[in-house]
Amino acid sequence: MQRSPSTAAAFSLRVMRASLAILAILLLAYSARCADADPKQLDEEFLRGYMAGEYDLVGRKVDSTATYTGHVTLRDEGGVLQVMRTIEGKTDKSAARFDTVAGPDRIPVLRMHFHFDGKEYEATYRWQSDPDNYPRFTGYVYLAGTKSPGLEALFPFHQ
Repeated sequence: MQRSPSTAAAFSLRVMRASLAILAILLLAYSARCADADPKQLDEEFLRGYMAGEYDLVGRKVDSTATYTGHVTLRDEGGVLQVMRTIEGKTDKSAARFDTVAGPDRIPVLRMHFHFDGKEYEATYRWQSDPDNYPRFTGYVYLAGTKSPGLEALFPFHQ
């Protein structure tokens, strides 16, 4: 039995519609699965390794125009980014943590709590790669009741 051209075309059209329907269902299922994934999830293990190192620090004190310099060491120890800050001959040790800011934009930042001049501070840093692919940090330093935050920049130290 031979099919007429119109029967063959109708059959091809039905197969094409069924294929498109199946493809649409698969795409919908895939997009629903991907919607659950966090597209801005930080790879903290990679970042700790990337950021570990020695840095020169340049800063401006909170609520002041006074500046300071120092040295910062970041180390990945047991899955925690340990921080050692030395400023004006005084060393403070703390831990840094990754966080996000700006609501749904989820901009990644590095937060630190530390002591300086006998007071407890909090700092929030953003980072980017320099031309040699080393991280550089810039951030704001806060003290409870701060009117004008301090500023800090950390530059990779190369020996």
